[in-house]
Amino acid sequence: MDYRESSGAPVSAPAAVETAFSDEDKERVLEENLLLNPNDVGALMSLMEMKIQSRKIAEAIGIIDRLMEIDQSDTEWLLLKSHLYAYSGEVETAKNGFNEILAKDPFRVEAYHGLVMAASESKSTQDLKEIEKRIEEGMMKLCKKQGKKAEFRDFKLLEAQIRAIEGKHDEALKVYQELVKEEPRDFRPYICQGIIYTLLRKNNEAEKNFEKFRRLVPKGHPYATYFDETMIATKVFAQKMENEIAMSKK
Repeated sequence: MDYRESSGAPVSAPAAVETAFSDEDKERVLEENLLLNPNDVGALMSLMEMKIQSRKIAEAIGIIDRLMEIDQSDTEWLLLKSHLYAYSGEVETAKNGFNEILAKDPFRVEAYHGLVMAASESKSTQDLKEIEKRIEEGMMKLCKKQGKKAEFRDFKLLEAQIRAIEGKHDEALKVYQELVKEEPRDFRPYICQGIIYTLLRKNNEAEKNFEKFRRLVPKGHPYATYFDETMIATKVFAQKMENEIAMSKK
């Protein structure tokens, strides 16, 4: 999430003693500060991030509710809140949040992405097909009609992701390759292809795409920051798939 500057600065320990504090200590310092300054947006955001990192999702959502009260015009909080609901298994609540965002901004690709992930979490093929129909027959056609090229490309990326979730890896790869041909400097299709090739155990192809991704992704971009974590998760998932296939053959 792209946090913007706020008037309240987050509370942090001096660098010299930073390592002396446990996560619980840091949370307590922030919570004590908020008792005195309940509208300190910086402190609220810092505490929310710590709650998410420590998997205290319900507490993080409570902080987001407070942030939404402070700035009711900021839809980023509802987007994050809906993602957290999906992560914690409250899929219907998550879907309601994403659809609320889309009612106000039909071109909000991130909200559609949230619906896709919620459908994937609930393993609902019907929901996934309905979202796919909304994207392909609704939003992509509307983007073409209104000349929204960037949004059309974003929806096309999401279309490929749906194909991958459905296990249609060849179809997903075809869409990503089309996107690369249209705009070779967009790093996103490369990491997506690399992940699919990793799942398919085509390591040479995967590494070629990851190398292109590394070369193109801007320094400090969130994709670069989370790349290693994504790869670990992908390899674990690939091993899980391989084990399940092996078990099914016994």
